[in-house]
Amino acid sequence: MKKIIVLSDTHGNSGTLKQVSALFDECDHVIHLGDGVADLSPYKLGDKLIAVKGNCDFLSSFPPQTIVEIENVKIFITHGHQYNVKKTLINVGFEGLSFDCNLVLYGHTHNADISSFENVTLFNPGSLKNPVKSLPSYGYLLISGNKFFPKIVEIT
Repeated sequence: MKKIIVLSDTHGNSGTLKQVSALFDECDHVIHLGDGVADLSPYKLGDKLIAVKGNCDFLSSFPPQTIVEIENVKIFITHGHQYNVKKTLINVGFEGLSFDCNLVLYGHTHNADISSFENVTLFNPGSLKNPVKSLPSYGYLLISGNKFFPKIVEIT
């Protein structure tokens, strides 16, 4: 079983990120979905870090999207701005389908959400800074074999 922390849109919020960082040691991966990827540099995550750049990560060397397979779950990872996720999830859902992924991780909206499109689960962990409809949040993802369990965790 793999334990994964999923972050997005941290935008320099080091105080809230520090609260979440206590979990970094106990997880197998930390996934950052862009807009603040550099915020993780003090944590020296090495191979544990999987990241993509967002529309505000101007100098980032991370790719705009990637596909990873963890255990038997194929995951499409993107910030989401290039798929217009603030207006519709159809585009990012189709992109996940086109790569035969089981799970799509996206950010950009600052709105935590777990939904589905066709047979693909769409998971947005929300934002640690300026969330739209809720408290600051991150994602916690458990993967075991070909099953996965996403959860949105709000920070109070």
